[in-house]
Amino acid sequence: MGSRKTLILVAAIAVGAFAGFALLSYIRGIEDGVYQDAQPVQILIATADIPQGTPASDALQAVEVKEIPLEIRPSTYIPAEGTDELAGLVALSDIPRNQIIVRGLFVDPTVIQQSFKDQIPSGQVAVSVSVAQVRAVGGYLQPGDEVNIMVNDAGFGCGDTEEEDTNADAPPTTTIGLEAEPAQEYCSYSQPSRYVFQRVKILAIGDRQALQPGQTSEAALVPVGGTITFMVPNEAAQIITSLDPTLMYLTLLPEDYQAEPLPALSTEVIEGPTPAELPECLTPYGVDGYVAGDTGGLAEDETALLTGYSCQAIWEG
Repeated sequence: MGSRKTLILVAAIAVGAFAGFALLSYIRGIEDGVYQDAQPVQILIATADIPQGTPASDALQAVEVKEIPLEIRPSTYIPAEGTDELAGLVALSDIPRNQIIVRGLFVDPTVIQQSFKDQIPSGQVAVSVSVAQVRAVGGYLQPGDEVNIMVNDAGFGCGDTEEEDTNADAPPTTTIGLEAEPAQEYCSYSQPSRYVFQRVKILAIGDRQALQPGQTSEAALVPVGGTITFMVPNEAAQIITSLDPTLMYLTLLPEDYQAEPLPALSTEVIEGPTPAELPECLTPYGVDGYVAGDTGGLAEDETALLTGYSCQAIWEG
């Protein structure tokens, strides 16, 4: 009887030990899984908002390496050492701050084919005009350039109206340096130009558009014509389309161009000598001609007058 109780007791102890071992193994398995999921892994995360179309090379300046638990790491994450796979790509859409960088956020630039209207900001419209290549800086304009728009007054004629023809008693015009010569009236400017708008943005020329973010071009710069599409406010579009495009001239602007009022040429200028005939002018750049880096402009000597205005006044009005 005693040996039977002993066997039962031994069996119970063995069963208990097995159950305890099984429970311990189960708990350790759970702990291992939890530990494995909780162990830190490195990912890339945006530290600032990244706009749509931003090249990956620029976007990586706003990305840093951080550690997060393995269990919350996306399966499509890009490893910290795997940024090479982003080369040549651009942001498909806006990437918010604290976004984990995953595959699919950056795509080939050709994938982002936006509508042409997406290039027009609120409050602006696109308007196209057909300007002859020779009047559009010889065709060297490019989408993204800024230009000034001038227009010729083809109907202007000095000294040919009935009133002018019959006004024989009008006082003669006096010229600088020609006091000993008979007074003369000139009519060199048969189609005076005047500026209509300055710093007008070009959206497209023909089927050429400005390069999208991430795109590059190695094409040689050659003169190419085509219809020019401007981006302007709606009211400005009304003025531009009121102009005769055959009388328009466009001037290409440098990056540091500053818009300032440019009055129309005065009657005194149109009916007087040309700048080359005036000792205070001579060249478009002043008496000394063009000097690299010199932005002084034309002469400002107001003591040298021609019928009441200085050489500088030809451009200043």
